[in-house]
Amino acid sequence: MKVTYITHACVLLELDNLKILTDPWLVGPCWGGNLWHYPIHKYSPKNLPRPDIIYFSHGHDDHYHVDTIEQFPKSWFKALVVVPRFKEKWWTEALNSRFENIKYFKHNEIFNVNKYLKLQIFFNDLGHIDSSLKIIHKNKSCFLQTDNLMSIKEAERIGKLGKIDFAFVMPFLTGSYPGFYKMKKKVLLEQGKIKNNKSLNLCLNILRKLKPKNVIPYACDTSYLGENFKVNYIHTHDKRHLIQFLKKNKFKSNFLIMNPGDYFKSLNNKLFKKITKYEYNKKSLDKFLVTKTKDFNQYIKKEKEFANINSTNLISKFKEKVKKELKKIKNFNFKISFIIKEKNKESQNLILDLKTKKINFDKLDNNSKYDLKIFIDSYKIKNLMKKKYPMNFATFSNGGFLCERKKLSLTPKELKFWVWMHDISF
Repeated sequence: MKVTYITHACVLLELDNLKILTDPWLVGPCWGGNLWHYPIHKYSPKNLPRPDIIYFSHGHDDHYHVDTIEQFPKSWFKALVVVPRFKEKWWTEALNSRFENIKYFKHNEIFNVNKYLKLQIFFNDLGHIDSSLKIIHKNKSCFLQTDNLMSIKEAERIGKLGKIDFAFVMPFLTGSYPGFYKMKKKVLLEQGKIKNNKSLNLCLNILRKLKPKNVIPYACDTSYLGENFKVNYIHTHDKRHLIQFLKKNKFKSNFLIMNPGDYFKSLNNKLFKKITKYEYNKKSLDKFLVTKTKDFNQYIKKEKEFANINSTNLISKFKEKVKKELKKIKNFNFKISFIIKEKNKESQNLILDLKTKKINFDKLDNNSKYDLKIFIDSYKIKNLMKKKYPMNFATFSNGGFLCERKKLSLTPKELKFWVWMHDISF
């Protein structure tokens, strides 16, 4: 078993003469241009070996990345694609439109690829559309958590199914909070630390139940650019923090921090590895900013150019679509202001009242009482209405907007709003 770390959640496993590639986001940014690969890697579909099996864990585009898939060589489409059989119609439609040789897994299903290799997929048990993969090859096993933030009970169940030699685990929670919410700097930094500690505690508790021999943090090789760059110091993704936290809590395991291109090889019960020095600090982040700013600016320029082609009434169409979707949600007392910004023009204020189920444009009024304000650029709304983003409004959850709310913590009402908003198919 040879395991090469590519980037983020993308791992290449070479098992005898068979190759498995997981969650290949390889080119460009994801989440609407908000997240970029950090550290920088040199991989693309053109310089990787043809995989025999490709695993997609779920539909978020840092795992199922359409721009990367569109650059697959023709031979890659002959690979066996292994995926969870989610109930969501859009998932099967997205896969069936691109791939022919698909193996859909049920929760817990075991698939014997050959007499030496078997795969098992686990669905998230808390209602999230996500999955994990366990690969068992001869007498070695590799567990890939991806973004599957399972319950501790589920982690215990998986741990009892058999030994785990290598566990790739997600150390940090993602999302817009707190970095993309308006609050005082001191409070913002405090909330960032709270979220970081919550993430590390969850990872520790999951690992205690999985009981792997080796722990490898992954699925966090990302960075913000542009005006969002400063949020890198709030939503920290330093893999060393997990290792330090595990050691502090006396978790017994071996630890590996891998950069793109690093690998380990298990042969005759011995572990051979090539591991390079890992850097995550202000100096390396600033260097990354200088290196990637041109690419970022070009990407945003193209996004805006695409948005402005035949863009008449797209903001109004957004309003009408949301108005139509109001019929699908029970009314409750929650008021939202979408402040839609456009360069050299006055921002449009779209008011959504979930108590009266009314949505209308109104003048900007800082004295009005809103439960939530969402500041978002008009080009993003326009591209949303042009069906550019497969994840719909959820595309903006990792840096695509800025929020302001009355209360510091997430309320059940705000959560209900976000679940409904993310379910709208634009």
